[in-house]
Amino acid sequence: MKNKLAIISDSNTTRLAKRPISRAGHALPITIIALFLVASSTTAMLLVTANALHLNSKQRAGASAFNIAESGAEMAALWLKNQPHPPTQADPFDPFGGPQALANGTYEVTIYPDPANPTSYLKTFRIVSVGTVGENSRTIEVVVKQASFGRYAYFTDSEKSSISGGAIWWKAGEVVDGPVHSNNSNGANFNINYNGSNSPIFLDIVTGSGSTINYSPRRPRDEATFRRIFLNGSKGFKLGVPPIPLPPSSDTQRNAAWGSSAGFPSTNGVYLRAGLNGGIYVRGDAEMQLSLDASGNQELIIKQGSNVTTINFNKTTGTTTVTGPVGPGSPTSANSLGTGVIYCTGNITSLKGEVADNLVVNDEIVVRSAFTIAVDVNAGKYIRITDNLTYHTRPDKTLDSSNPVNLAAGTLGLVAKDIRIASTAPANLEINAVCLAGGQNTSGGSFYVENYSSKKPTGTLTVLGGIIQKARGPVGTFDSSSGQTLTGYAKNYSYDPRLASNPPPFYPTTGQYERLSWRLLPD
Repeated sequence: MKNKLAIISDSNTTRLAKRPISRAGHALPITIIALFLVASSTTAMLLVTANALHLNSKQRAGASAFNIAESGAEMAALWLKNQPHPPTQADPFDPFGGPQALANGTYEVTIYPDPANPTSYLKTFRIVSVGTVGENSRTIEVVVKQASFGRYAYFTDSEKSSISGGAIWWKAGEVVDGPVHSNNSNGANFNINYNGSNSPIFLDIVTGSGSTINYSPRRPRDEATFRRIFLNGSKGFKLGVPPIPLPPSSDTQRNAAWGSSAGFPSTNGVYLRAGLNGGIYVRGDAEMQLSLDASGNQELIIKQGSNVTTINFNKTTGTTTVTGPVGPGSPTSANSLGTGVIYCTGNITSLKGEVADNLVVNDEIVVRSAFTIAVDVNAGKYIRITDNLTYHTRPDKTLDSSNPVNLAAGTLGLVAKDIRIASTAPANLEINAVCLAGGQNTSGGSFYVENYSSKKPTGTLTVLGGIIQKARGPVGTFDSSSGQTLTGYAKNYSYDPRLASNPPPFYPTTGQYERLSWRLLPD
């Protein structure tokens, strides 16, 4: 029977009575809409998740590419270090011959030699390393430069005395203001007696290739005690670092003085080689004194027996002139200041004097007053310092490098098998120079005081620059209980940071490369 309206009537009301009607037609659209919303939400969530996963994957790949690029740069730096000589090519090159697989990607390296390398003793290289993982790449740039021994305030290959063979101790009250390193060869460790110390001995980082340090009266047990030895407490030293070899010879300095690696003279005398790509070459033993003329130019007085030769380096005109005897065939003038290397085949039996200032114009160094004085290391020749050896203007590392005193101060380096301080030297002696004694092929080689165990009166040995030696040389004795100096000198060694970036000419290198800069290049 079909549904229909029924009319219900009573006496007062007439009403329409509705019969039940189906809702199926309305529920279906609502269900479809709900399902659509759920599906849309699910799709959106899946898209967000997919994007997040993709971004996360890309970030992981980018991070991996970055790590691989950095590893490539380190491998290139290691490659440079392992070369017997710095590369001489001027054009960029790939040391590995193409992409190298590493982890889940590859790295490719290009080394760019600095354009100034042909005329610079310390070579500089720019390393660009590209790390790639899938479609993601990162590029690292590192600039490295050969490191000079001028970067150390104190360096020894062995901590044993070159004279007695026994241990040499650092003592309370002594000050070393600069980087210190020991190769700890022959099983010799650092020896530090801090008894009575109220202030640190070492004001900069101390590194050693050994595994321990000998302390007296005992090994520090707390940070306060460590700070009586190291300015940075227990973080002031690092052990187990790779050893750094000393240079094999002084041939580099010899060649730089002569201007060639052949044709050396057979007659004793002074040879001016400034106009022949060299410096000053002296055959035979000699005494040397550095001084200034009336105009502030450097003069070098060389005595060989009764012969006295004076060399003037005119920094204003850029010329070198000689008065007095010279070796056969040597010119007496040159329109050049030369390499700045003074080489002696014999012993320098006396060295003292004053190093002239640089020529500074408009806050720029126009001409450096920089010298390296060297003797034949492998032949066992020595340099003997008989009096103060100082810069006319003393640099100050607490001031900016552009400060007038740091711009003016000259530079001096010494290279010998032994560097001796005469027992007749003043009670308080100052040496402004970086000093290297000994080499890879010498049985010893030290910086030491003659008759150190009996030299009196006692005083302080002030060194501004650095001391690098094959084996530690004694400069005095002290009472182990009180720390009082008994003979010779107490030490006051200060680092000259200028010598790390601008060492004396042709000063020996460490075989290492120091990092000048690091940056992540834009994609």
